[in-house]
Amino acid sequence: MIAALLALWLAHPLLDLGGDSTCPTPAEVRDRLAQLSGSTSGHPGSDQHRAYLSSTDGMVHVELLGSDGRLLAERTLNRTGSCADVAEAVAVVLSTWEAEFNPNIATSVVLPTPAPCEVKEVKPPPAPSLRFDVGIGLYASITGGEVVPGATVAASLSPAHGHLGLALALSASSTHSQSVGSATGSAHWTRAALAAGPQYRLNRGALMLDFHADGVIALLHVAGVGLPSTASHTSAQFGVGAGMRGLWAWNNAAGWIGLDLLAYPGHDHLEVGGSGDSGQLPHLEVQVASGLSLGRFP
Repeated sequence: MIAALLALWLAHPLLDLGGDSTCPTPAEVRDRLAQLSGSTSGHPGSDQHRAYLSSTDGMVHVELLGSDGRLLAERTLNRTGSCADVAEAVAVVLSTWEAEFNPNIATSVVLPTPAPCEVKEVKPPPAPSLRFDVGIGLYASITGGEVVPGATVAASLSPAHGHLGLALALSASSTHSQSVGSATGSAHWTRAALAAGPQYRLNRGALMLDFHADGVIALLHVAGVGLPSTASHTSAQFGVGAGMRGLWAWNNAAGWIGLDLLAYPGHDHLEVGGSGDSGQLPHLEVQVASGLSLGRFP
């Protein structure tokens, strides 16, 4: 709109420029107006206004006076950039005032038809394709009528818009005691297990419930205790597992509790040499765990 007003006003020079400003000078402002217009025709029946430019402390003070000498408007501009830049800024200010105070200009303005707007589709950023979490927890290992503590590292990976995924857990318990025949507490054993398998997740807002089934490979270490002659043995075990885990997420963290059942088929036979006493390691282990996970949750 200012450009249209300036072009119309420059075609009808109604303003007398003067003052003691040195940057820009009144002549520079007048030349700038002439470069933009190139027309010197007058506008009959209009009162001529006078503009006065003065320089003060790095600023340019602009005053607009009516034909009767009355102050119509004034403004102080910061003198930044070149004198030509300031001259152009002063020209814009003066043209705006002329459009406001000269009815012959204001009523003659015809705004150009605006160019049609180009509508662009803004696509949202792509949603993450995977969700995952990795966490640590403590658990109680319940087997053979005995409860001992343990620790676990659990992880899961699944598509962002699906229920099926992969669950992984590495766990290790502290020492269990096992009697061998009449020799109570004559064997100590520990087990470290790696479980992996499919997972199915149900979620409702921040609450999630996971069900998983696993194949398990474990490292079993057994040592004799309190016997005249003791020995130890380490072997691999294979088993299966199943469990569930409930999570409550906030931002990128989640607290969880879990329940797992591990089964180790086979014959883990214990025997005290020379005494005829023998025993059997339990085949089932229940783990009750709780912990904290970090990751990307739905």
